Amino acid sequence: MPRETLQFVHADRPPATDDVRVFDSLTRRFLGTEFTFRIIGSSHYVSAPEYGFYELSTCESVSTADRGATTVPLEPDRSSRRLTFENDAIQCVTEIEHRPLSAFPRTRYRSRPRSFDLAYAFDGPPEAVTTIEIDANGYETYHTYPEYDLALYTRTVFATERDSSALDSAAPRPTSAGDLNDTHPSMSDIHTDD
Repeated sequence: MPRETLQFVHADRPPATDDVRVFDSLTRRFLGTEFTFRIIGSSHYVSAPEYGFYELSTCESVSTADRGATTVPLEPDRSSRRLTFENDAIQCVTEIEHRPLSAFPRTRYRSRPRSFDLAYAFDGPPEAVTTIEIDANGYETYHTYPEYDLALYTRTVFATERDSSALDSAAPRPTSAGDLNDTHPSMSDIHTDD
C-alpha cells in the first residue's frame, strides 16, 4: 500500500535515524560549516550539527513527542506551504509545492543524472526519483510520486544572521525550460506553518 503523506521535520537535535537507509550522500562546506545531504529510503535528510540544524523528510512515521512534524499530503493540487525554522545559529524557510509529475525535469535527469548534486531512482513504481540541488543560499529537492502524478518540490534557504533578506529567495525557481511558463503563487498566498 503506498504512503499517503510525507512528514517534514526541522529540529535542533538529530532525529532517530537508526533504521534509515542512505542511498546517496554528499558532505560539503556550506554557509561556513559542513552540511551533509542524504537521499534516504523514505525521502531526504540534511544535517549541519555545528548549527544545530536537522531536516528530515520521510514517508515513515515520526515521533513528534519533542519536535513538530508537518504532515504533507501526497496529493496533487494542494496549496503551497511555507515552513520556518530558527535557532541561535541559523534561520531557514522551506517552500513546499505540489507540482504535476510533468514538472520534474525528467529529460535532464535521464540524460544527465550527475547534473544534480544528488539523485536516486527508487525501485517500485517507475520513475520514483529524489533529487537534491545545492546553491549559494540553500537547496531544492524533487520527490516524484508517479502513483499520485505528483512531483513534490521543496526549496530551502538560509540566513546565518538576523538579516532575513536571504530568506526572501525561498520562492520556488524554475528548474527546466518547461517550468518557465508556470505560474507560482506569490509569497502572500502561501500557507505558513509556524
